[in-house]
Amino acid sequence: MAISLQKLSIVIISVLVVFFPCPHFSLSKTCPSQESEALLRFKEGLNDSEGLLSSWVNGTDCCTMWDGISCNNHTNHVVSVSVNSFEGVQGLIGESLCQLRFLKSLTINRVTGTTTLPPCLGNLPYIDSLDLKSNGLSGRIPSFVCLLTSLTHLDLGSNKFNGTIPSCLKNLSSLKDLWLSDNQLSGSIPDSLANISSLRWLDLGNNHLSGSIPASLGSLPLLWDLTLMSNQLSGNIPDSLGNLSLLDGLLISNNQLTGTIPPSFAQLSSLTTLFGDGNHFNETISSSSLPASLFMLGLSLNHQQIISETFFQNLTNLKFLDLSDCVLNISTTWIPSFQLTEISLVSCKIDGEIPSWLSTQFSVVTLELVNNSLVGEIPSWLWETSYQLESLNLSRNHLEGSLFSNTSTLMQLERLDVSRNALSGNIPSISSPYIQHLLFNDNLFSGNIPPSLGRLSILEQLNLANNFLSGVIPASLSECSYLQVLNLANNNLEGSLPHEFSKLSHLYSLVVHSNNLSGSLPPSIANCSELQVLDIGNNLFGGEIPTFVGNLSNLRVLVMKENNFTGSIPSEIGQLLNLQILLLSSNHISGSIPHTITSLQAMAIESQDGFILSTSQLSYALLYQDGLDMTLKGTNQHYPYILSTLTSIDLSNNELEGEVASDFGNFKGLRLLNLSFNNLNGRIPNSLGEMSQLESLDLSTNKFSGQIPAELESLSYLGSLNLSNNNLSGSIPQGRHMTGTFGESSYSGNANLWGCPLPKNCSWPQFAPPPPFPINEGRKSNEYPWFEIAVGLSFGAAFGGIMGLILTRISWRMKYFNTIDTILKFLFPWMKDLTL
Repeated sequence: MAISLQKLSIVIISVLVVFFPCPHFSLSKTCPSQESEALLRFKEGLNDSEGLLSSWVNGTDCCTMWDGISCNNHTNHVVSVSVNSFEGVQGLIGESLCQLRFLKSLTINRVTGTTTLPPCLGNLPYIDSLDLKSNGLSGRIPSFVCLLTSLTHLDLGSNKFNGTIPSCLKNLSSLKDLWLSDNQLSGSIPDSLANISSLRWLDLGNNHLSGSIPASLGSLPLLWDLTLMSNQLSGNIPDSLGNLSLLDGLLISNNQLTGTIPPSFAQLSSLTTLFGDGNHFNETISSSSLPASLFMLGLSLNHQQIISETFFQNLTNLKFLDLSDCVLNISTTWIPSFQLTEISLVSCKIDGEIPSWLSTQFSVVTLELVNNSLVGEIPSWLWETSYQLESLNLSRNHLEGSLFSNTSTLMQLERLDVSRNALSGNIPSISSPYIQHLLFNDNLFSGNIPPSLGRLSILEQLNLANNFLSGVIPASLSECSYLQVLNLANNNLEGSLPHEFSKLSHLYSLVVHSNNLSGSLPPSIANCSELQVLDIGNNLFGGEIPTFVGNLSNLRVLVMKENNFTGSIPSEIGQLLNLQILLLSSNHISGSIPHTITSLQAMAIESQDGFILSTSQLSYALLYQDGLDMTLKGTNQHYPYILSTLTSIDLSNNELEGEVASDFGNFKGLRLLNLSFNNLNGRIPNSLGEMSQLESLDLSTNKFSGQIPAELESLSYLGSLNLSNNNLSGSIPQGRHMTGTFGESSYSGNANLWGCPLPKNCSWPQFAPPPPFPINEGRKSNEYPWFEIAVGLSFGAAFGGIMGLILTRISWRMKYFNTIDTILKFLFPWMKDLTL
């Protein structure tokens, strides 16, 4: 039977495949065992508590079953390792990865705990992409990176690398993308980077680089994006950058650059993004230097720039404009040739009404006119033409009148800030379902808080502080289940805190101080487990301080001052390990200070990093900053924001009694301590001298007794001290700090206290203990005893001789008594008629 040519071909091919396999083809889909073992050893070096690498199981195929692993389709060698979602994972980037000889791409992000890279990574000949951002790597950029000559993408972007940029990077002739931003690199930008002619993306932002921008960078023909922002670069922008014909984005903001934008930039026909804000351009920026292709322009914080309408004559494609802190001098009749979507004109010295040229911009999404001199009412056209408006910020002006009543056109609005103006009338109802931030604080609004605000289901921040609002706090606000910040301070609100606030599980800051609120603190507040700031001061709240306060484990600021609280301070307050500010002054609190208060660990930390207490979880990455009122040096002080270094305990003006615990010195990070106007007694603990950060100490008007501890002299930061009106006795420690820094008022009202700066006994040195007699350390105390004997005998002989003369000779005796008589009559005139 004849076999067809087609069937014969199939048989021949099958035989060839079986007996002569192609060296680049494998029937197996399993990755080499030595490579899977190397990956497992890498996994063992990590603390993968979240199970991000749970698919990496011994005995399974790493090519087909392991997340983040890719293999060559023909050889099955591992060619790509990508573990880029390791938020919070700790461990080491170990040497086992060096056994992946055919690796082409390595991506490891957000692994903390490792500081260095294994040098053997430089032996991977095929690697073309190395992405190790956000791993906390430190030290210098390792030199082995320069051996990876096949690299096209290098991202060491958000680590802690320091030192200079290695000049050997010029050897990476195939490199297209170089990201070294968000490190601690210093020195100048090496000219040698210009040798990497293939570069298209160069990001060196957020470092400590200094010197000038190298003119040689203008010779990179393929450069598409150049980011040098947030460094310490100085000098002029080199003209040569105008040669970068493909340049799309130039970010040079937040440096110390001077001069102006070079005229050569006009030929950058591909440039769409130019951010030069935060520099010191001291020459006028000419409109002829700006290419018509610009889409985004930021020149804020360049104080010398005066901007008129001619500045924009070529910028017909502009969509984003930030000229904050420049001086805007634009005619009221000007009609722009562009349609902007984002406008930021903060601190531009704009006066008069809101500029009418803004009414020609129909596509605005973001408008910021903060901190100008705007007056008059908000024009109706602003609401009628801004259908796409998402963020409007008109704060810190002099606007007046009532706010809009028709909100049906603002259905896209996400943020509205009209704070710090002179707006009046009622708080308007808001209809936008997307609203997340409402800031109406520091105005003249009156009336009630509209219950309709409870319908804003995704509202995160509501600030109505410093107005003239009245009525009760509507319980409907508890329906704003995403609310993080609620500030109703300094109004005329009354009633109690709604029990329904227990639903606000995301609440971060609750501030209602300076109202007429009353009742007890509702137990439902304990359900607000995320609370970090609770300020209910200056109200009419009463009852005992509830013990559930100790369950608010995240609390950092607790202000309950100037209310009607009674009873004792609950011992549970010692459970607030994060608490840094405790203000309970001006209540009717009695009993002793609980010993558990010394367990407040946040006040025991001697050095803090000084960050501002705020929330960064709000949309737009906005930071809400809590302010605070505290009594310092007898006067009320306002802090516009709270630093982590601000630590304070104020229990003054209560009815506390008993002694202050001896371990109060544990508060080595405490800066302000006020226990005045109580009935505290006993001695002032010596341990207070260990509170090395203390700046203000007020123990006045109590019943403290005994001596002032000499250890207080060591408090070098202490700038305010009041120990007056107690029962202190003995000498004031005569150190330079205690007597030179503080005056009489710091010690007055202590009847048995003496010494400078008190006038009593200040000049009588005999009341001060005599200094110890200097003893030669090289001599024993009993050496040469005849010296002490001789001194004694000499004194005795002289005294005995004088007394012998007085007793045996009448003339000496008469002179002696006459002298005594004269002295007594001088001191006591009433004795003038007496004789001896």
